[in-house]
Amino acid sequence: MRKTALALIVGSIAAAVGGYFAYKRKDEILAKLSEIQGQLREAEFTEKTKHALNDVVEKLTSLVKRSDNLTDEEKAKEVAELEEKVKKLEEVVKSEG
Repeated sequence: MRKTALALIVGSIAAAVGGYFAYKRKDEILAKLSEIQGQLREAEFTEKTKHALNDVVEKLTSLVKRSDNLTDEEKAKEVAELEEKVKKLEEVVKSEG
């Protein structure tokens, strides 16, 4: 059950990232990220997993909110930082699995 829920959350985050690049669904993406954070509070994950997931969601939320004010170079840097957080999340999930 935990792995299924985690896969669902990670899948939702990946979908939000894809939506970010479309730029057209900013409000939808932010609402979905807020929903994911709510699910994290209630999920039965270890604190380490919850923290890693929350880092990814917060970084993505920040990126989406500020996307209109960032240069392409800044966006690339932010996306690279987000990718690092996702890799860290994957490592946490593997170590707990």
